[in-house]
Amino acid sequence: MNEEDTTISLHYLSLFLSRYYKKRVIILLDEYDTPMQEAYVNGYWEELASFIRSLFNAAFKTNPYLERAIMTGITRVSRESIFSDLNNLEMVTTTSEKYKDSFGFTEKEVFASLWHPIGRAVLAGMT
Repeated sequence: MNEEDTTISLHYLSLFLSRYYKKRVIILLDEYDTPMQEAYVNGYWEELASFIRSLFNAAFKTNPYLERAIMTGITRVSRESIFSDLNNLEMVTTTSEKYKDSFGFTEKEVFASLWHPIGRAVLAGMT
C-alpha cells in the first residue's frame, strides 16, 4: 500500500468511527518502533521513515477526528527524526514520575509475589 492510500484510508477510518460513535477517535499504536528496527537492520530505513512520517502526519497531526493518541515502543527515537512534524509529544518512560501510580507493580506487590502462597493472601487483602 502506498503512502497516499494509507493516509486516505486512515482519514476515512477516523471519519467513519467518529460519525458512528459521535465522538472523536483515540488511536493506540502499539510497538511503533518494531518496523523501524527491521527497516534499519535490513537496509530500507529511508523508505520506511518517509512512509512513517506521512502516516504519523495523517494520523496524529492533520486528523480532525482525533481526540488523542498513544504510541508504545521500546526504542526511544529522537524528536528530530520521524516525529519532527508532530506537536504536543510527551515522552513517558518506565521511570517517569507522572504515571508512576498507573503502571507496573508497587513494592508491596513485588514482595508479596516473591512469597507465593503467602503473597496471594496478602494481595487478596489489598484494595
